[in-house]
Amino acid sequence: MAAPAAAAGAARGPQVVLVSIGLLGFLVVIVLGGLMGGLASIRSLNTGGASASSLAISDIPTDYLVLYQQAAAAYGVDWAVLAAIGKLECDHGRSQSRGCSPPGSVNAAGATGPMQFLGPTWRSGTPVGTVPAIGPPTTSTRDGYATDGDGDGLADVWDPADAIFAAARLLSANGAPGNYPQAILAYNHSTSYVDEVLAQADEYRAALAPGASGMAAAVLSWAVSHVGTFTYHLGPPTDRGGTVAQMQTSQPAGTTCDCSMFVRWAMAQAGLDVGLTTSTQWTANGRLPTGNTPQDTPLLERGVGPDPPPGGYRPGDLIFFGVDDGPNGHVALWLGNGQLVQCSASSNGSNIRPLAGYVTPTGWLRWKTLSG
Repeated sequence: MAAPAAAAGAARGPQVVLVSIGLLGFLVVIVLGGLMGGLASIRSLNTGGASASSLAISDIPTDYLVLYQQAAAAYGVDWAVLAAIGKLECDHGRSQSRGCSPPGSVNAAGATGPMQFLGPTWRSGTPVGTVPAIGPPTTSTRDGYATDGDGDGLADVWDPADAIFAAARLLSANGAPGNYPQAILAYNHSTSYVDEVLAQADEYRAALAPGASGMAAAVLSWAVSHVGTFTYHLGPPTDRGGTVAQMQTSQPAGTTCDCSMFVRWAMAQAGLDVGLTTSTQWTANGRLPTGNTPQDTPLLERGVGPDPPPGGYRPGDLIFFGVDDGPNGHVALWLGNGQLVQCSASSNGSNIRPLAGYVTPTGWLRWKTLSG
């Protein structure tokens, strides 16, 4: 492969020396054939970052989840595979093992940083067991995977953004998204590691919002993939979107959002135009009457008050905090596991936060087609 011979994920044990390319190809054929015990299903091997289903935030810190999503989108790889690698390597930056902590340490195999790169894999010419120097990102993977993920012009193996973007770059350069087993083997030359990563990725896809349909997943995937990309601003130049077709095939212009804009763009991914404002979203863009009255139709259900519906909120439910208050109203999407995904002034933009401890809801609205 074009990358340095040393693999990244040395924290999982000494690296197996790659033998012939033919043997590697044989192993990949076995993996793709599903003959290796415990390997995750083939559906996991071709899930793109933008089309990933519901997201697991119960285990992944929000800042890391945002970075996995952003890096996956930048390199066209599966966010869940990237997050699974981050979990196995340094537990999303929380591991106290040497090489993961303290910053600047190196483990016995020579790996360092939150995504456990070997020195020469990060920057060609760096001795194994040495923390690579901070410097400009490499222009070619032949020179290593040193990547600037946070836009400061430098690549630092201990910076989570740089390390996560570099891991996505490595996967992309070595076969992802078309061949995840091959790409993961390039990260760590162990077939059991491939099994672990793919199994963990499957867990992350299923951990949040169990039972979410493809349409609810599309809504939430758009929302979470845009967490951290917008700052809050009410009114122009915030792009409130055009037709559903336009919102499905383009991205918002600019870098600002407000609550109803964020919800409208996300819901458009399921083919729904839910309205431009909090007030119109409360009436489902004219499909329900105005006023604070419960409603139940074949298409929609609306509840009033602070309590969730019987059985609890479902993924993609709209949670309201004031509905007819114009600019004082607020709306968020129910993500699952007690979490909201939204654009809010309180967090200065697109964010994920728990409902517990937040403002008391005043109502909810469910588009039944999301889960029907």
